[in-house]
Amino acid sequence: MEFEVVDKRHFANVESIPVESLPEEQPRYPTFVEELMAKVATTERRFEEKKKEFDQEMARIRTRLEADYARKLEIAKHDMLLPLLDVLDNLERATAVSAETGSPDSLLRGVKLTVDLFRARLQSLGVESISVLDQPFDPNTSQAVGVVEISDPSRNGIVVEEALPGYRMGGQLLRAAQVRVGRIRGGD
Repeated sequence: MEFEVVDKRHFANVESIPVESLPEEQPRYPTFVEELMAKVATTERRFEEKKKEFDQEMARIRTRLEADYARKLEIAKHDMLLPLLDVLDNLERATAVSAETGSPDSLLRGVKLTVDLFRARLQSLGVESISVLDQPFDPNTSQAVGVVEISDPSRNGIVVEEALPGYRMGGQLLRAAQVRVGRIRGGD
């Protein structure tokens, strides 16, 4: 047997009510669930606020670090270039004395003193020259720019001439020495 309920109230005729005017059904939760949902919403809001504060603080730290790095870079440039000004001063003095006296010997003496000063300043910055002359050719520290024929077999593969010296700083190669390597006549 089937059971059917018929509502005979005139205002309860569901088919006569337009669909747009029907209220949207909202789920109802027990009170403790609604309280938990409110706490979660509050926690999410506080989390977003803290995240925003954190992002702002990170941006301030990044800006501060970039400014500090730029300041340290300027100080390092200053510290590196200041000793080189002494070298420039000595070169200018040497040319001035040579112009006054008309003597090339005084110019040569001044330039030699300036070269010594320049080497000392480079050493104070940690730059050292690489000794490759009369050593076996090493492609890690030298660049062969030529070959010199030799007759002594013991000098085969040995650096016999240094066109440009090589330099390193703190164990790292700054510039490879440009060298000419001895090769025995008729050898490969």
